[in-house]
Amino acid sequence: MEFLLIAPPLVILALCVSGLVAARARAAAPSRIASATPTSTPTLPGRSAPPARVIRPKPAPAHYLPSEDWDELLVTDGQGLPTLYLQMHTGELRLTEPTTGKLVGVGNHHLRRLGIWTVDLGGVGVHKTAAREGLLLPGSPVSLVREPDNERDGNAIAVHAAAGRPVGYVNKRTAAGLSRLLDTGTMLDAISIAFASSDTNGRPGGVKVLAASPELVRHLLRERPAAVLGTPAGVAC
Repeated sequence: MEFLLIAPPLVILALCVSGLVAARARAAAPSRIASATPTSTPTLPGRSAPPARVIRPKPAPAHYLPSEDWDELLVTDGQGLPTLYLQMHTGELRLTEPTTGKLVGVGNHHLRRLGIWTVDLGGVGVHKTAAREGLLLPGSPVSLVREPDNERDGNAIAVHAAAGRPVGYVNKRTAAGLSRLLDTGTMLDAISIAFASSDTNGRPGGVKVLAASPELVRHLLRERPAAVLGTPAGVAC
């Protein structure tokens, strides 16, 4: 008789516990499903994922020729040509001093007296036709086009890639001197030495252009022994 009086409450308690466990399992199920859902947006059919932005490292200051050596080492050879040459480093063609293997910045004011003009064009993004067609890669030829009738600047010099693709304009400060040289009929060849599609903040990048006489451009692009940055050309590491 005692068993019959006690058994029903135990059965009811067991049913309540099992019901509570089942309810908690159902409540937890949606959260597990949600956590398995990908957080990234899938690429739609027919659309390619946006290209990853490549951030190239910049050479350390120690890789550049010290200013105290400029007067001594930024000189010409017996044929009147600069001893400098161009080598590819961190995705750019960079002027290099051969006896030290040190780089020479494109903004170095000694380059002008050697007959080398360098231009840094900003605001050139991947939307430019020339950029999309790969016409601005280091070593690609570009043209300097005088625009004496330009309303904004009578010294204006436009930069065009192959097939006349517009790229940008030489800054006013550089154009003031370079335009006088071009107006005398001096022939200059120009090449892209660097192209960055965007900067570290995602803004349009820029193009660096080097211009000089055709002979000098060929001289700067001459083949050199494989060099390690900071090692004089021809010296084994």
